[in-house]
Amino acid sequence: MSLRAFITGIGGFAGSHLAEALLRANNHVEGTVRPGGSSVHIGDLPALVTLHPCDVRSSGGLADAVRKAKPDVVYHLAATTSVSEGETDPHGTMEVNLTGTLHLLEAIRKEIPGALLVHISSSEVYGKVLPEENPIREDRPEAPVHAYGLSKLLSEQLVRFYERRHGISAIILRPFNHIGPRQSDRFVCASFVKQLVSIELGKTSPVLRVGNLDPVRDFTDVRDMVEAYRLAAEICESGSLYNIASGQGTSIANLLSQMLSLTHSQIEVREDPNRVRKTEIPVLIGDATSFTEKTGWQRRFALRETLSDTTAYWRQMAADQPEG
Repeated sequence: MSLRAFITGIGGFAGSHLAEALLRANNHVEGTVRPGGSSVHIGDLPALVTLHPCDVRSSGGLADAVRKAKPDVVYHLAATTSVSEGETDPHGTMEVNLTGTLHLLEAIRKEIPGALLVHISSSEVYGKVLPEENPIREDRPEAPVHAYGLSKLLSEQLVRFYERRHGISAIILRPFNHIGPRQSDRFVCASFVKQLVSIELGKTSPVLRVGNLDPVRDFTDVRDMVEAYRLAAEICESGSLYNIASGQGTSIANLLSQMLSLTHSQIEVREDPNRVRKTEIPVLIGDATSFTEKTGWQRRFALRETLSDTTAYWRQMAADQPEG
């Protein structure tokens, strides 16, 4: 099915992968890029898609972009995505994640009322759960424990309000942890890999600094994750809500062990108190049975393949950096 697709945050980690997945499926793709933001993830995309420089905090800019694009489907990925950033800048997190969503909903209502919105939320809306309460289904009550999770829950409620009040068509997805090439080193997997590559190249001492290695998380390759986003738009009904997850838990310690096996360097692992979160959820595993039964979605990438590809990405990034 060929559609006109519009991605907010097309230049980001997941946004750039989603654009590529949509192009492979013969969709017309446009999207927003933050003015002055990094274009490192976009690569060859400008030759294949239409980019709209726009900050989601600008209501007029978003309205103008969707008016020009006239999409059938809007994928809302532009967001502040870091839990730690939400703790240090809750106002900014709410401004981007909540006000930005409001601006997009208003733009859809006024300019493209017939479009479908695929709203990307987060598993962080569930908050702190006991290990025995995993895997988490969609009917679990939401109870976020930090500003990022709260901002995502409130943005979901905005979407539902616009469905009820203005008849907007929308699907809400709650992705669990996703990793892979292009992810920022603000996140655990990319942070480990970037440090390992720097050690391999002799740029830093052979000490890998880590936070708490005990938490268990549900990791999905970003390329599998964005395929789920694409399938949701094609198959799922407006008003639905789904978890997107592998259903398998992996401790951060195990993740690190697999990464260390990809390098020949002798490395000391040392805990850094600055990397330990004040609020930590011990186990977070998702149940995506409803989504897989609805769409037939299946993971293609095993965890080790994801880690290998992520390592190759950071090695290439290091190779591309000029000396000095």
